[in-house]
Amino acid sequence: MKLKLLFLLISFWSFSQNRPIEIKIDSITSKDSKEYRDREFTIVYHIKNLSNNEVSFFLNTKKFIPSSASSMQYVPTYRLYQNETPIDLGQVFTSNRVVFTSKDFNQQSIDEYLKNRRDSIKLEYEKINSDPEYAWQKNNKAIMNSIFVLKPNETKQFVQQINWDKKRYIKSHDLEYYFDENHKYFLELELTLMKSEFQDRLTKEELEAIMKNENFIKGNYKSNKVEINFKE
Repeated sequence: MKLKLLFLLISFWSFSQNRPIEIKIDSITSKDSKEYRDREFTIVYHIKNLSNNEVSFFLNTKKFIPSSASSMQYVPTYRLYQNETPIDLGQVFTSNRVVFTSKDFNQQSIDEYLKNRRDSIKLEYEKINSDPEYAWQKNNKAIMNSIFVLKPNETKQFVQQINWDKKRYIKSHDLEYYFDENHKYFLELELTLMKSEFQDRLTKEELEAIMKNENFIKGNYKSNKVEINFKE
């Protein structure tokens, strides 16, 4: 029994030591906005190559989504916890808030902006659904442009902002949740790195090159949990 336990501990230690990268939250700060009546969180985090080899993987750091909506995505994701209990609600935060300056702030310009954005999204959606080759080329270009490279022992830092509308009660389908200010909440980041799973988005030559590259990594990597402020 003691030998078995020792073997398990050694195996776990070896596995943790061989993790080629880490993702870690450095800080989470918050600021309330009277203008937008919400709370803006600024998350500073880094991804570090822990090895002496150059590593690469599919990752688009320009997007940031909940882990509950991350199926077949190659983006950093976040998960919210109340103490140790995960809260898998996708509607808690928004990101990429559009801010209008005072010179732009009139109803006509806002309506025009929103109309143009809706029309652009609708046109792109129709083109993707009517032209399979266009859709494939778009997906192929996106994933190949997302190849993320870290040199030996290199660290890259990122800043991500998300917003909470300060509504404490959320209902989504059959899920209901109330954010009690007396509880502690924590945020965790996650990278789910894949290779062969994206074969339908790659050419045969691209897939073969990536699969042969031992330093093109895959795996699941979670950050530390850092408290996030839901207090009044």
